[in-house]
Amino acid sequence: MWYTIGMNIIWDADKEAKLMTERGISMAEIAAIIDRGEYICAIDNPARIGQRIFVIRYKDYTYAVPYILDAEERFVLKTAYASRKYHKLYGGKNG
Repeated sequence: MWYTIGMNIIWDADKEAKLMTERGISMAEIAAIIDRGEYICAIDNPARIGQRIFVIRYKDYTYAVPYILDAEERFVLKTAYASRKYHKLYGGKNG
């Protein structure tokens, strides 16, 4: 099952349940941050060709949210994780 929000952001419900259980991360909350344009930046994923990363401020820390654009131009969120690397680079500041 997939969930969707606003600017065609989707994610897998099973993945969200796993993230919620293991890391306390809500993909719905993350999608809302992205939908409001409150992400720090969107960059190419250096580890995966064709994938990008939203860098966001979430729960007082900097998180990486890898995503792809599918054939229907929807943002497909893959996962989310706290990132020391991006926290050092961006310090959690928007813009």
